[in-house]
Amino acid sequence: MFDLKSRFYALLLISLLSLTLTGCSIFGDDDDDDVAVIGNAAITRIPEMVTVPAGTFKMGWDSLDVAVGMPNGTDTVAADYPAGYNSGVTGPVRKVTITKDYKIGKYEITNEQYCDMLNYSLRKGYLTGNLAGNETVKNAEGNQQELLNLDADYEGKKCEISYTGYGFVVDAGLEKRPVVYVTWYGAAFYCNMLSEMQGLTKLYNLTDWSCTFDGTARFYGFPGYRLPTEAEWEYAARYDDDNLRYDRRMVAWEPNGYDYAVKSGYGTIASYFDGKANYSSGIGTQDVGCCAGGVSPLGIYNLAGNASEWAQDFYSSYTYFAKPGGTGGYKSADYDPAKGELNPINDESGVYRQRRGGSWLVYGNNSPISIYHTNTNWAYTNYCDLGFRIVEVE
Repeated sequence: MFDLKSRFYALLLISLLSLTLTGCSIFGDDDDDDVAVIGNAAITRIPEMVTVPAGTFKMGWDSLDVAVGMPNGTDTVAADYPAGYNSGVTGPVRKVTITKDYKIGKYEITNEQYCDMLNYSLRKGYLTGNLAGNETVKNAEGNQQELLNLDADYEGKKCEISYTGYGFVVDAGLEKRPVVYVTWYGAAFYCNMLSEMQGLTKLYNLTDWSCTFDGTARFYGFPGYRLPTEAEWEYAARYDDDNLRYDRRMVAWEPNGYDYAVKSGYGTIASYFDGKANYSSGIGTQDVGCCAGGVSPLGIYNLAGNASEWAQDFYSSYTYFAKPGGTGGYKSADYDPAKGELNPINDESGVYRQRRGGSWLVYGNNSPISIYHTNTNWAYTNYCDLGFRIVEVE
């Protein structure tokens, strides 16, 4: 019969073998080899980023050119619509200027990257929740929220990260899949931890999960990581050598929106996405970087399909842009159709947080389009097709 010390080393050996298979280490470099170290001392799996140059583009989508007989690619930016014409939930089109360069994740955050962050946070004492029961992970400080749903099992897809007693591990072979079952809070928390590890500014105030500290908003001018605003996400997806051309592009890889409309039947012809996106495939996520035919001109992968992605903004309709003087988080009372908006962020109030980019899951409100994504969720929501990518700002 094993004595207690022998049993301990047997368990330790099993854990090490498991971690070797998953590639997500949970042991530090403690000097005392007889002491099991919980978590990691550092975040080592740093996301690869792509620089997005500052500039102006046309945000949103409408069919105004069709309604009033304008040719495709018109340079018009609408502020007032013809009588009887409704821009719909994806319009009106408006100029938006991003005033500073920023970096966006080349890929969606993966299981192994999120696991790496959890093990760092565990070592620092930043986590709570029912870890031992493999149910939920929460932040220990500030306004506690669920970050990751460990026992989730929707659409036949289980959470691919689990807790061992010494740390978090990823199911073998799924390390490069986008992390899912992560809430908006869990995505924001990841950003804070990566900022802390790199000596940058933590941009989320965990007391209320805003980006405001002592009355100062930390969206720009504070080096750190956060979620992309809708404008930043769409600008990165639309970016090409002529951002002011308005061609109704709906996905990052097409030269114009009419190609997408005809060839995909507005997203209904599954074969159109072969090699470009695992959109509405029904078979689950794939490793990030899959579907290389759908890469954006800036080299960003999986902007359509794979996992749908959390955005920074609260949900709000864009239709108040149709006439100056409307209300909403984009400060539309100051909106000038000739000048457009500068760094728009709808972060002041709302019920739902926005999602972008479509996913592998088949359902009616799932859309691969790079423009406005009407599928929104409460910030505490988690699901089998919902993940995120990050931005780094100066």
